[in-house]
Formats: sequence, C-alpha cells, structure tokens
Amino acid sequence: MLFAFALLTTALAPQGTDTTIAVRGATRLEVSSTEGEITVQTWNRSSVRIVADHDDDTRIEVDQSGRTIRLRGRARYGPSEVSWRLTVPADLALDLSSQSGDVRVSGTKGEVSVSTVEGNITVEGGGGFISLQSVEGDVTLSGTAGRIKVTTVDGKIDVRRANGDIKANAVDGDILLDDIESSGVEATTVDGDIAYSGAIRVGGRYSLSSHDGDVTLTAPSISAEVTVSTFSGDFESDYPVTLSGTQNRGRMNFTLGSGGAHLDLESFDGTVSLRKGSGARKP
Repeated sequence: MLFAFALLTTALAPQGTDTTIAVRGATRLEVSSTEGEITVQTWNRSSVRIVADHDDDTRIEVDQSGRTIRLRGRARYGPSEVSWRLTVPADLALDLSSQSGDVRVSGTKGEVSVSTVEGNITVEGGGGFISLQSVEGDVTLSGTAGRIKVTTVDGKIDVRRANGDIKANAVDGDILLDDIESSGVEATTVDGDIAYSGAIRVGGRYSLSSHDGDVTLTAPSISAEVTVSTFSGDFESDYPVTLSGTQNRGRMNFTLGSGGAHLDLESFDGTVSLRKGSGARKP
C-alpha cells in the first residue's frame, strides 16, 4: 500500500506547518533536512505531530510507503531551510539527517540513527542499535541500551549511563564515557583525551587509544590482563602493579586480580592512568 501526499504551505507561510498524521502501522520515521534544526520528543499516541518552521517557498512533503514515514522540505528555488519539531511514538525507530543544523532527541525507546555534516547531536534514550555521526559537531548520548556507534571528526563525544557495546571515534576531540555497563568498549581519538568509568566485566574487552592526549580508566575494581603503551608519555595507577619478565620499552603487560577481562590502554604523547573509583574525570 502506498500512501503519499504533500502539505502545501503558502497560506500558512508566516507560521509554517502544524499537522498530525496517523502512524498507520509504520515502524520507522526518516527525516532529511538541508538546513535547520531537528527536535524530536515522544508521546503515547499512535501518530506523528509535525511542526515545521519555513518560508512560503517551501512545502513539507510526507510520504508513507510500507512501514516507513519520510519527511522532507522542498523549496521552489535552492535548498530548503526547515526547523523541525516532531512528536512521535516512543518505540518508533528514527533515521534523521541534516546537512546544517543541530539534532535533539529525547524520550525515545527505539533504534536511532542520526547524521549531520555541521551540527551537534544530543540523544536521550534509545535502544537496539544507536548510530550517531557528525563531521563538525559534538555528540552527546545518555540513558541508552544497545549497540552504540558514535563518531565525529571535529567535536567531542559524551556518553553517559549507557548499557551495551560501544565504539566511539573522534579525530579532533575528547571522549568521555561515564557510568558504562559494557563487555566491549573501543574508543579512539587522534587529538584529545579519553576518560572511561564503569564496571570491568569478566570476559570483557576494553580498548582506549589516543595519539595526543591522556587516557584515564576509572573502575571500582579491576580483574584483567592489562597492556599499557605510553611511548613518550607517563603511566599512573591507583592499583598496585607488579611487572615481571622482560618488558618492551614504552609497553607494559601485567595482571590485576585474577585476570578475566582485557584492557588495552595506549597514548603516544600523554599520560595513561588507572583510577579506583566510580566516576570518570571529565577530559
């Protein structure tokens, strides 16, 4: 079944568009924006409210095909500029993209995919698979559970109260992972600090690597096989460390507790620290 229509907005030009559509069995919402912010919040209705601010040369197109609802603005001349404020069912999966503009999501329980070229991303909630990507902007995620992938080229990454495997990658920015419950963490940055706090699970693997920045791992207890590579940096530990056998220059291998987990901590030009506690030190 194909369901498609366009909302003509000439008569509503000063105010833009404000309409509500039925979900009709859809499980995913896709929003594509050229310029303008996207803000999404949730409610317990089986419908989507669309509030869009735009000029009289732009119309809002709504297309529902199968289980996907697609929204976009189409300008008569040149790229469209639309500021979106959407209210959706909490379990509706979200696929949001913006060339230029911040994206904010709160209260969702479904999968979330967000990409921006120039803009910050802030997501509260989400489950299943979470993918957040920005070229030039900060990425903030909190209160989520699932598989998490977060990347930015020029910006910082801040993930808090997350449960699930995490991959975080930045080029020019800090990475903060705080209050994490995970058996698999991989965080890398070229120019920035990395700070991680959370439980170190038996069988878990945790890899934190910065080229030009400090790397700090904070946990209430650690039982793991640990590899630390400092190169031209330093190493500090609140945990007693005993080195045995031959150690390579700039690289140390040791065991904390009975082992079980695997920690790989690396900084080419920065301090690597193991801290005992429950909270990460913000980069």
